Amino acid sequence: MSGLDARVAAKMEQQTLDARYAAARADIERSRLIENGQAGALLFAAMAYGDALEENNLFRTASHVAKLVCIAAVFIIPNLLVIHVLL
Repeated sequence: MSGLDARVAAKMEQQTLDARYAAARADIERSRLIENGQAGALLFAAMAYGDALEENNLFRTASHVAKLVCIAAVFIIPNLLVIHVLL
């Protein structure tokens, strides 16, 4: 292989690497934008949830009952599992 052939091959390899880098960089940037959008949506959802709790008594009661059910499940499910496994 002559010097010219080596330089052409190196240039082609560099172009291939540059294209892969650009594609990977674009993918990372797209993922970053998606994550930023999700963070904004989470903030909006939290604000809307707070507003809904302030305005609707039925929703506030349902939310409180759901919290109590989750707390009860944390205490009851492990006990039932122990009873099922040991007995």
